[in-house]
Amino acid sequence: MLNQFEIHGGVVKNLNAFLAERGIDLKTAMDAEETNKLVAAIIHEGLPGMVRRIYSLQKMQTFFWEKKDLMVDYVAARLEAAEKKAQARK
Repeated sequence: MLNQFEIHGGVVKNLNAFLAERGIDLKTAMDAEETNKLVAAIIHEGLPGMVRRIYSLQKMQTFFWEKKDLMVDYVAARLEAAEKKAQARK
């Protein structure tokens, strides 16, 4: 299901700002439960409205925590893809 969604520019910006503010990388953020939940919340906010209604923030936070090793790779790949897409537009 997650492969159907891209991380759009606003989420990338918010996530990068969050990581910079904390002075941590994505892996470090995903390894700590508190920051993992915050990463999930940032990404959840960027999902389409219908998906957010079906897939609650609490469910997403639980999923991100339980599957953190999978999700760190997924989110990193999506961030990289978004960055490449932005560079291609320039």
